Amino acid sequence: MTFEEADKVLHVWGRYLEYCSKIVMIFTNHIPESFLPYPKDTLFEAFNIMDSYYQKTGNKRGVVIIKETAFLLTCYIDDEKALLETAKNFNDPRFREAFLTSLKDLQKEWIKTQK
Repeated sequence: MTFEEADKVLHVWGRYLEYCSKIVMIFTNHIPESFLPYPKDTLFEAFNIMDSYYQKTGNKRGVVIIKETAFLLTCYIDDEKALLETAKNFNDPRFREAFLTSLKDLQKEWIKTQK
């Protein structure tokens, strides 16, 4: 992967986190891998390239952001396993109650950002 490709992947990842991260939380920490904008291997390769670049150029904030957001990939698992785990959660009335509240909050937050 070239530097330019890695930079593009990192920007797409940032937009994905900005717009999708709260929506995919329906799966809690068992999110289907297919929801990712790129396969995990591609994301890790881009993270490594950009991390190296940021370290060389002294961009400490960039290094921290990559490390912090790369950790989120641990929540993305095999699609079928993720769906099975989510189905278990939806059978729990406490989970549904908490989830429905957060879903409404997400909608309210979205509406605020559109003004």
